[in-house]
Amino acid sequence: MSSSLQHTSKLPAVSPFDLRQSLRALGGFAPCAGEQRIADGTVRKALALPGSTEAVLVEVGPRGDGRAGVSLAVFADRALADAELRWAERAVSDWLGLADDMTGFLAVAADDPAIAPVLAEVAGLHQVRFASLAEGACYFVLTQRTSQRVAGVRKRRLAAAYGPVVTVDGERHQAFPDLATLTRLGPDELGRFTANLRQTEYLTAAVHGLIGMDEEWLRTAPYEEVLAELRGIRGVGEFTANAIMLRVLGRPDRLPLHMPQFSEVATRLYGADVSIDAVAERYGRYVGWWGYYAKTALAQLGTPTTHATRHRAA
Repeated sequence: MSSSLQHTSKLPAVSPFDLRQSLRALGGFAPCAGEQRIADGTVRKALALPGSTEAVLVEVGPRGDGRAGVSLAVFADRALADAELRWAERAVSDWLGLADDMTGFLAVAADDPAIAPVLAEVAGLHQVRFASLAEGACYFVLTQRTSQRVAGVRKRRLAAAYGPVVTVDGERHQAFPDLATLTRLGPDELGRFTANLRQTEYLTAAVHGLIGMDEEWLRTAPYEEVLAELRGIRGVGEFTANAIMLRVLGRPDRLPLHMPQFSEVATRLYGADVSIDAVAERYGRYVGWWGYYAKTALAQLGTPTTHATRHRAA
């Protein structure tokens, strides 16, 4: 049975915003490769309705009225309650970072000559995130001592086994299961998608720990309080906690800059003689946006911005 259109709306975004940059970033976001359909300036993605075995399909496109934001269409097998529609709108806004105010970061970056080619490459970009807390947290646990490629494959297998499906225009779309579904799975079931017994234990601990947390609190409470709460979950170390904070919850306050994937970006932009601590000092609470913009732009450029390495971070 094919789902039908149930709702349309227009969602605002904090300017500057360019949906084309979001679609470009989605196309290059390896952890979620093939999990959405991007075509003709729009994206379609299945989302699991919380607390149910159903999925909806969201179609996001240009807003079309000259204002910053997107158009949204929601497809489902039935008429949706108002609360479910509001949830879908909020989920899309969080997924595409529509409410992110990038002006503070951009003001700091304007005084950093080395990042000028980065800003030009991704002008209007807001951070694209994992579409749900369940999906992002599972992925980052699965990456522990495992390559990102393999973790992505295992995440997609987990979704195929337990995620709800929605069919629109004859095309089947698979959603990632919600936390409630995942907590009903035992170690033997989750262990089919992990590298070893320890990773199974950590994945089990993560889904059970997160389901008891208020997601709005995770997004808005003081950073250190939320970080400590995440670190309190067995198997969630510094990198996993910070990754969830940035790539799932959209909180840019901190970044493990000394890890190679970030220190190498800094070297490409500023040269080997610039301390990564100088980058952290310059960008302060926006350091996560620095990392996201820089990594995204450099990946899209395909080659190091060698002409930028003459500039210093501070």
